[in-house]
Amino acid sequence: MEHSRRFRRIGQGHCGSVWAEDTDIPTPTDAIKREDMGEGRSLLNDSIMHKRIEYSLKEVQATLGFPTHVNIPAHREYIRNDDDAWWRHHASSFPSGYEHCNTLVTERILPFQTRTREKLIDLFCPRDSRELVKRNPQDTDCIVRSYLGRRTHNPRPSRFFKLRNKPLHMDQMESMSLPVESYARVMAEALAVIYWHAKTDARDVEFVLAPSRPGEQTFGSDILGPHRMWILDFDCVREITVDKDGVEKAAQAFLGDHGNDPYFPRPGNETEMDRKLWTIFSDRFLACSKMITGDSELPEMLIHRIEEFGEERRAKVSTAREE
Repeated sequence: MEHSRRFRRIGQGHCGSVWAEDTDIPTPTDAIKREDMGEGRSLLNDSIMHKRIEYSLKEVQATLGFPTHVNIPAHREYIRNDDDAWWRHHASSFPSGYEHCNTLVTERILPFQTRTREKLIDLFCPRDSRELVKRNPQDTDCIVRSYLGRRTHNPRPSRFFKLRNKPLHMDQMESMSLPVESYARVMAEALAVIYWHAKTDARDVEFVLAPSRPGEQTFGSDILGPHRMWILDFDCVREITVDKDGVEKAAQAFLGDHGNDPYFPRPGNETEMDRKLWTIFSDRFLACSKMITGDSELPEMLIHRIEEFGEERRAKVSTAREE
């Protein structure tokens, strides 16, 4: 990064704000994540787990011929708040008033371009808000969260529409004819690597749809255009042991009350398509896990535990409705 560049905020999360070079047209460059928000969230852990998972994804592909069809942003560097040399050259790139803080620099995931954004607005934004959203600079930073584990249950467009980190639920993706079965397989492949090779619990990792890098094999879509699935945000990820205790922690992170958003298919969901998607996901997960763990019983134990958690959650919901 050159110190003469100006940054603008492109996102906000529990851990901190996310910035990128301020240009009219986003280009392949860096994303700068500042640790300036939530107490108890650690960019150092984000950096450590990012590098660990990035290494595992590359290693299994190189040594096992493993089909890792998920993208992870390249890790650049972790900067401490007291790194005077770095801040001397870069502090002026942020707006005035921003103090030095721990910062993580990675490859930027590029947003969808105007054609895709306007199609999403026309599909899901209330008619009387569409032109306003199309003119909103914040809504140019559009990547899509793919929620294969939840349906909207509400056909009416949301009054609080935004494109930054736009969630698409299962029924919305079906209406767009997106390749949800392929998405489920890619998620399964990624989780097999994250659990058994990186030996981490994947807690709060985001799975998003966004444009690909040049030359990559992509998913096709009339609405989204060529795109890939990316994973990001590793600040909540924790190390696990490859044993029964690790299985329990991974299952809790997968489906627990304080675990992931509903990116993944869920066992026992209400529609036939949801149940089919869970089967596709779990079968792919077990097949990929076998390539890493051999004849270990742990992957099947994990799937069984996730299904148990799902049953417990549905029972709680049913009881609450009856009361």
